[in-house]
Amino acid sequence: MKRLLLLLCVSGVLSFLLAFPGEALELSKAGLMLWFYTLLPSLLPFLILSGFLIQTGVLPPLLLKTKKLWKTCFSLSPMGGYALLMGILCGYPMGAKTTGDLYRNGQISKSEASYLLSFCNYPGPSFVAAYICSELLGNPRLVLPTFGLLYASGFLSSLPFRRAYKKTSLQNQSSRDFSLHAAEKAPGALPPGEALDASIMNSFTSITKLGGYIILFSVLQGILRRLLAPLPRLCCLVLGFTELSTGISALAQANLGFSGLYPLILAFTSFGGLCIVFQTKSMLSDTDLSLTPYLKGKTLSFFLTLVLACLFVKIIEIVV
Repeated sequence: MKRLLLLLCVSGVLSFLLAFPGEALELSKAGLMLWFYTLLPSLLPFLILSGFLIQTGVLPPLLLKTKKLWKTCFSLSPMGGYALLMGILCGYPMGAKTTGDLYRNGQISKSEASYLLSFCNYPGPSFVAAYICSELLGNPRLVLPTFGLLYASGFLSSLPFRRAYKKTSLQNQSSRDFSLHAAEKAPGALPPGEALDASIMNSFTSITKLGGYIILFSVLQGILRRLLAPLPRLCCLVLGFTELSTGISALAQANLGFSGLYPLILAFTSFGGLCIVFQTKSMLSDTDLSLTPYLKGKTLSFFLTLVLACLFVKIIEIVV
């Protein structure tokens, strides 16, 4: 069944490329430009820097003083807290990328990595503030409430997974004390020169993979637009589940009104879209980490964000 479905998808994409070569070319160009002008300059420096810090093993002593904070608030080790912080500050899929790197390097356990995947991926702050609130919604005053709703739903979606993680945390490596002595002998630690070279190569491999997925999903969205053209509302919803940027842009043009538009945009932003799912999977390559915690966490986050945003809109309507 899976092979048949895969064959149908590949055949559909190939048929579109042959039947509409001009449109396919423009869609591919749009995806390439999005990658080259937006993702490459904004994400690549963070990928290199984060990889360098992990490869050299300098993070554990730097994060030692924050151990109590991460343990109390999120039941994470300091290194797990670093992965969460990168996911919040750098945007999709940096949280999953950092989690995968830390797990490969032996600095967090499998159970902590799986727990992190349920809530470590977030949209970038500039994407939320500039694109969603200012450009799509036209209201910069929504920036703080939007951040609050997205992060609150992410935190709440982690709670069911936290209980399962706590049952095994005492038996795995992620619960060890991150002393300075352990940090100096961190698994996989490299000299600075070698670490920088390895980080650059690894980062370019990762960013190239992301570019490939962006181009592929840009073409896929063109196919969906043609197939669902008679059903514009359904088309907007499907596009939102497929790729985040163009999906929520289509929603913004659907005349849904603020009470319908705002919760949907935030819910799709919290989920990230199938393109981000595939990007996340690629960031976990060469590991035995399952994508299931990520999918469960993001699905739960989607519905929590939708509910919280609807409540927020109702409160605004009552107050105003």
